[in-house]
Amino acid sequence: MNLPPADDRAAHRNTVLVVSSVHPPDDPRIRQKLVETLRGHMRVVMAVAAPGPSNVSGIAVEPLRGSRLMRTLRASWKILRGRYDVVSVHDPELLPAAIGAGLLGRHVVFDVHEDVPAQIRHKEWVPGPLRGIAARVLAMLLRLAERFVAITLAEPGYGRRHRGDHPVFPNTLPAELPERVPLEERRGVVYLGDVTSQRGVDLAVEALGRIEPRPPLTLIGRCSAPFRAELESLARKHRVSVRFAGYLPHPEALRVMGRHRVGISPLRDIPNYRDSLPTKLLEYLAMGLPVVASDLPGARGLLGGEAGIAWVLPDDARAIASAIERIMGDIPLLQATDAAADSIRVRYRWPEDDVAAFYAGLANGAAVRGSDR
Repeated sequence: MNLPPADDRAAHRNTVLVVSSVHPPDDPRIRQKLVETLRGHMRVVMAVAAPGPSNVSGIAVEPLRGSRLMRTLRASWKILRGRYDVVSVHDPELLPAAIGAGLLGRHVVFDVHEDVPAQIRHKEWVPGPLRGIAARVLAMLLRLAERFVAITLAEPGYGRRHRGDHPVFPNTLPAELPERVPLEERRGVVYLGDVTSQRGVDLAVEALGRIEPRPPLTLIGRCSAPFRAELESLARKHRVSVRFAGYLPHPEALRVMGRHRVGISPLRDIPNYRDSLPTKLLEYLAMGLPVVASDLPGARGLLGGEAGIAWVLPDDARAIASAIERIMGDIPLLQATDAAADSIRVRYRWPEDDVAAFYAGLANGAAVRGSDR
């Protein structure tokens, strides 16, 4: 375990365990936002998949090794047996351990990243006949968790899964962002996020095949081997140049993204995305890139007034192609979106003070569980 220097440890009276057996160690919400906020106020221990985050400055790391199941079991043991002032949990798989620790009187936070019951209905690793059952079980666990742990939400809409009111810490922009790339140095189209069909990446490849000349596409994010093979075949069919950048630590992902001219968010219209705000929309705008985005209620409701976003019908490759082509040639729009980036960074900044106060209050016994609010 990599501990901070002794003087740094002494300066932090309370200790928080931030634990995830599933999310990447460099997950932006966990590492770049939550941990960066908390490490200025508490001693932070991260228990995440080995080898841990790329940046371990000022934190302690306890790598979780083995298969997904083994990591979940080891993380659950830490939650139940560890001695921490607060435990911050981020995976549905860890809900039983979080509830158990709450029953033991520990201060536990379950951070809801997405609409878990809706999401599980589209997970390929869950057998089809079991998805509905798994969704109902998770919905019940979320309700039960309210009685024993503190709940925080990444989106206001996720509150419909709960009886009580819970703090919303929106998945907005971290305090530190890379410098923007000069407009004249940007080329092509970029997608940031998990590379899946549900997120419309295959649709984006088809759309780029309709544009002349065809702009290259860079994909930044995790992609399964079968879906990558499918995309490569589709790219050959439509004569589109696709670069798979893979998963990158968040600051590096933003730097690579910033070298492109247009960002895309072609989400399909499924329940898990319908009422949410894809963080990538803010990240594109903060790096000065115009965006082509699926016109879904959650994103439109929050960002409908922002310039630089072309809203298109979900699942419409022709509309995506038309919007990309229009933006690529609109120099005034490109310049205006770049000029507005600083304002986006200020207006959609992660609520550091609120997050720090919430965790400090919980560690000191001031915060209470959801059922008591």
